[in-house]
Amino acid sequence: MSLPANILCLGAAHFDRTMQCLNPFVATASNPVKTLHRKPGGVGRNIAVHLRLLGCNVGMAGAVGRDGDGAQIVQSLSEIGIDTRLLDRLPGQHTPGYTAILDMEGDLALGLMDAETYDKLTPDHFLSRLSQLKKWDFWVTDANLPQETLFWLSRNKGAIPLCAATVSPSKAERWKDIVGDVDLLITNRIESQILTDRPVVSIEDARDAAKILSEKGTPQVIITLGAQGIVVLNKGETSFWAPLPTRLVDANGAGDAFFAGFTAAFANNRHDFDAAIAQGLAMANLTAETHGTTVWDLDTRIVQARAKQAVKQVL
Repeated sequence: MSLPANILCLGAAHFDRTMQCLNPFVATASNPVKTLHRKPGGVGRNIAVHLRLLGCNVGMAGAVGRDGDGAQIVQSLSEIGIDTRLLDRLPGQHTPGYTAILDMEGDLALGLMDAETYDKLTPDHFLSRLSQLKKWDFWVTDANLPQETLFWLSRNKGAIPLCAATVSPSKAERWKDIVGDVDLLITNRIESQILTDRPVVSIEDARDAAKILSEKGTPQVIITLGAQGIVVLNKGETSFWAPLPTRLVDANGAGDAFFAGFTAAFANNRHDFDAAIAQGLAMANLTAETHGTTVWDLDTRIVQARAKQAVKQVL
């Protein structure tokens, strides 16, 4: 039996807050709301938690503020066994956060992202920590880090595989000029359009986009297409995988769960790419059938059973 993978997640760890208007939303006025939830979030953090629940040795590198939110995030990660020594509590900073204001029907009326603290995660911040970063066998890096930091990491990773998370259309731009310097890219339909400057609507479009990204220098590319499935390029071969049958409860977090499921398997056995894809699909499937973004009662036997249902179609 192989030892658990040692994976470092670099990126966002913050709180997400969702509120809903009690009356029709008015843009220039005070709006009475009810709070639906307040919970930890951030792409790097979400991936790290599922990696840990899948049995990996996991570290989190990033920054929070010296405030109550920051203390809660560090504590909650530490309690499940994630190494937080590289998750710095920066003096004079507050913990980032995302606030979603929904209208009465539940659609987003206003989204507010306070990410100023992440701008402090410059190459200079990480320079003195490089030896600690290199103690990990695999880096998962999200685009909440500044572009110059992503570039610096890609230049200083040495032989450590760097897996890129695009996060959002606006932040995907940060990978655009350096996408050829990463070892593995996981992105979605819209973000792949940003990286390739071409529309990605169909499975064939995704296949072509993956080939373009491969030509830029990215050897392994995964493009997720939501309910359509995923398109994969590995060692020159492109394939399509349909999503597993899902009793949809909440699709939020399924993309990060796919990322974690894939990475946990791939970091443990880099010779079985298809098995990693299957585990990623299984994790996305389980998360979509769960309220919230995390499957806290995760059973790896169920993950493995669902992964066996995944079917590959060579394009």
